[in-house]
Amino acid sequence: MIRRLSDSVISRIAAGQIAVSPSSVLKELVENSLDAGASVVTVSIDSPFNFKVVDDGEGIPFDELPLAVERFSTSKIRSVEDLANLKTYGFRGEALHAVSLFSRLTIKSRYYREDAGGVIVVNGGVVERYEVVPFSCGTSVVVENLYFNVPVRKKSVSRNEKKRMRSVVEDMALAREDVVFKIDGTVYPASSRFERIFRVTGKNFEVRESDFVTLFLKTRFEGGGGKTRKIFVNGRPVVSKEIDSFLKERHVDEYIIFIQIPPSEADFNVSPLKDRVIFRNGDRVFSDLKRLLDKKMYFLPAFQTASRVKEDEFVEYGVLKLIGSDGTVAICDDGNYYYFFDIHLLHERVNYEEILKKLKEGAFEEKELYPPVVFADSLIARRMRELGISVRREGRVYVVRSIPVVLSREDVEAVLKGESPESVASAACRNAVKSGVEFVSEQELERLLSLYLECKEKRICPHGRPIFYRIKKREIFKKLGRL
Repeated sequence: MIRRLSDSVISRIAAGQIAVSPSSVLKELVENSLDAGASVVTVSIDSPFNFKVVDDGEGIPFDELPLAVERFSTSKIRSVEDLANLKTYGFRGEALHAVSLFSRLTIKSRYYREDAGGVIVVNGGVVERYEVVPFSCGTSVVVENLYFNVPVRKKSVSRNEKKRMRSVVEDMALAREDVVFKIDGTVYPASSRFERIFRVTGKNFEVRESDFVTLFLKTRFEGGGGKTRKIFVNGRPVVSKEIDSFLKERHVDEYIIFIQIPPSEADFNVSPLKDRVIFRNGDRVFSDLKRLLDKKMYFLPAFQTASRVKEDEFVEYGVLKLIGSDGTVAICDDGNYYYFFDIHLLHERVNYEEILKKLKEGAFEEKELYPPVVFADSLIARRMRELGISVRREGRVYVVRSIPVVLSREDVEAVLKGESPESVASAACRNAVKSGVEFVSEQELERLLSLYLECKEKRICPHGRPIFYRIKKREIFKKLGRL
């Protein structure tokens, strides 16, 4: 039931400008549909100033239609205490009122317990029509000629606003994979979260889960469609500079985070757009994130002392001696050259070859690949099997229906093109020591060097960067006048 909020509740609400842009208006309308229990939400966008949202939710009782467009009238909360236990997207009762002031707003609805529907039309804040009409269950909201009475604001709307509006709806589709979304002919059927993410972004992410956080991540930008960086708290898309900085520091380039915590621990009553959040127990959230990002995919095997490992094609005299390190660069001597190793890249190369080895051994769990990849080349099938990818022969074609969790769809497509799987390189990078940030002891460096000397490739890291720079000791002796 829609009610007018009391003055005590209104005073506690972060009220303000709601209809700041067409995309913010559309977001409010879609949130209303979800709060109404809709299982199907249909959005049509003719232009940033003319759009429509239709849902199959519970509808609005006819007698409450005038209240729906009145400021600070809502069915979502009743008391101040409700603000600390929000389970709905909306709670302020401002959105429809604000939209009705700057457009021609038409709301048709039929409450599921009533036999007839109703319509209310508000043009620039003035009610033009309010009557009973035939209508199916649910609600239809049509916004026409938005900002007709504020030309300055209309002129300031970005050329990319229609794209932003679609992005807003897609964010809500990511948040609610259990709801069917239809956006200008594109249909996102109710599905799993993993499938919904792939349908919306066209990308596969590595998935990690804890008690409160589900993290879909990539550690290296792979191009195409821009970087995906999204945060959802209790199903609500939000912006968090703290979380963004936290992930960037840990080399996470693309991510989608779902944080589910008790309503009392998240305060969304921060800004009028409800796109900010204050965590009442932020340490627990960041602790969970850190634990997920620090999760190792494997353990380094047993090692030999670096000074005992010979490598004729690389080390001049068969001995690579560690001289010292500043935390970023390790300095070594083989008797003829001084070597300057990038510690992070050194570790990255070791990780990369270790992951490839474990892939071949089938050491990783499988995840479903949707849709499956189909091809006809037997050589490609052999290459995929070498990477631990399950390939089935079905008639005249080969089909990949699942892949190791460390890989992504892009990796399978890369193999089809004769390229190397990028996710392995990303995983190797993510699990490598962060130079200048994480302390590496002399003993650990020696372990790393011994494993590195056993790698097949020693010159470059998996991303093609040089691992070391070396200079002849003789050249240095000349500069110092020792020769």
